[in-house]
Amino acid sequence: MRIDTEGLSWWLFLACAVFFLIGSIAIADTLFIIGSGLFLAACLVFLAGRNRSSSVD
Repeated sequence: MRIDTEGLSWWLFLACAVFFLIGSIAIADTLFIIGSGLFLAACLVFLAGRNRSSSVD
C-alpha cells in the first residue's frame, strides 16, 4: 500500500485553513478572516488542479 504523502499534506493544510478561518471568525478579526480565507482558497485551488495533466503546447 502506497501512501500519497504530498496529497495527505495538502489535505492537512486544508484542515488547518478551515480551523484558522473558524478561529478568526470566533474572534472577529477582519484581517485574519481575509488571510485565512485566502489560505483556504489557495489550498482548494491547488487540490483541484493536482490530478490534472499539464500538457504544454
